[in-house]
Amino acid sequence: MVAGALLGGRYELGRFPLAHKGMGEVWPADDTLLDRAVIVKLVDAAAMDLAGVRRFRREALLTARLDHPGVPAVYDLGEHDGRPYVVIEKIAGTDLKDLIAEQSPVPVAWVAAIGAQICGVLVAADHIGLIHRDIKPSNVMLHPSGAVKVLDFGLATMPDDDRYSRITLSGQSVGTLGYMAPEQISGGPADQRTDLYGLGATLYDLLTARPPFDGATTLTMVRHQLSTPPPRPVQFRPDVPDTLDDLVHALLATDPADRPATAAEVYATLAPLARELPPIPGVVDDPTGAVQAYAAIVGRVPAQWRTPAARPAKDDEAEPTAARAERLEADGEHRAAARHWRRLVELRTRRHGADDHRVVEARLRAARAHLPLGEYDRALRLMHAVLDDLIRARGPEAAVVRDLRREIATVSTQRPAGR
Repeated sequence: MVAGALLGGRYELGRFPLAHKGMGEVWPADDTLLDRAVIVKLVDAAAMDLAGVRRFRREALLTARLDHPGVPAVYDLGEHDGRPYVVIEKIAGTDLKDLIAEQSPVPVAWVAAIGAQICGVLVAADHIGLIHRDIKPSNVMLHPSGAVKVLDFGLATMPDDDRYSRITLSGQSVGTLGYMAPEQISGGPADQRTDLYGLGATLYDLLTARPPFDGATTLTMVRHQLSTPPPRPVQFRPDVPDTLDDLVHALLATDPADRPATAAEVYATLAPLARELPPIPGVVDDPTGAVQAYAAIVGRVPAQWRTPAARPAKDDEAEPTAARAERLEADGEHRAAARHWRRLVELRTRRHGADDHRVVEARLRAARAHLPLGEYDRALRLMHAVLDDLIRARGPEAAVVRDLRREIATVSTQRPAGR
């Protein structure tokens, strides 16, 4: 393409491209019809196979479906001289990769604020069944207002929608090494917890100024990701709060079942840490108000936000899950029991709503299942999340709130030193 070219009769390209990516180009442009600055991404269809062109269009369609303030808006999709293009919102700011390089160490409060906002996007994505599959620092932008934008849905998928999932072959490994989840490396199925792993790796990088996994060779890095959790962030940065250190450690669990179940659960842990945000010179203009207001809008989500169109679960589906979980507990299979309790939470929430007492009990049973495993911090984190929801729903003086506070206090006193 050349500077000044007019696409679709309205998008005038700027003087120089912003980037060349493979067989594509990214240009600043002016929308002459609406008099606004935009970004135009083009690909060379003649140099790409049909699947590549389909992936390009698919990214635009998936991004457009995710109507959320934390995602750049898609304005138009067209073709110019045989070259497909997409017109998107122009985003100002700094990507997290540059933020880490230029502002390390990133203040803990900012790490939490950024993570909470990413969670808001992931909750909205889960609401339509969308999985990003490439959450990493270079795909997240921090606006001068303090707002976060999640970029590049080129690897996104909707497993329940054949129009979007069949382009990526089953068993194909996609993502960015060091940030992609172990199940992505092995070509296994991805779900919301896959994006939570990428979020955990991103938070790790923000906290420590290093990726969670590194190695002299690709093979070494892959072996570490598949078998060994990274050192905890607090080992490199002693000021990391225990709750945040435990959260990042859980997000980077090799087994998806050992990660937090939802982005809403992660948000509930991060949001309280995003307080008293200090200035970031040259990056954020208004650190005190904008981020907290923005995070309150996009991140204040129910503990379990499921797709409204999802088929309600029947009691005969939920009860066997509870019975199975109890049998596993009796057999000493506590980790498997925790997974079944979390499944019961999903089923009961769709049937009865997040505030139903049966949902609350299942969440607590899932938390308690981690105690025999010695995972006191994770159990307490899950219990505190339930407590916060109960206080919001029933008030601080409700009997169930008082009982749970006493249980949390008891568990806290039983926790061995160092756990």
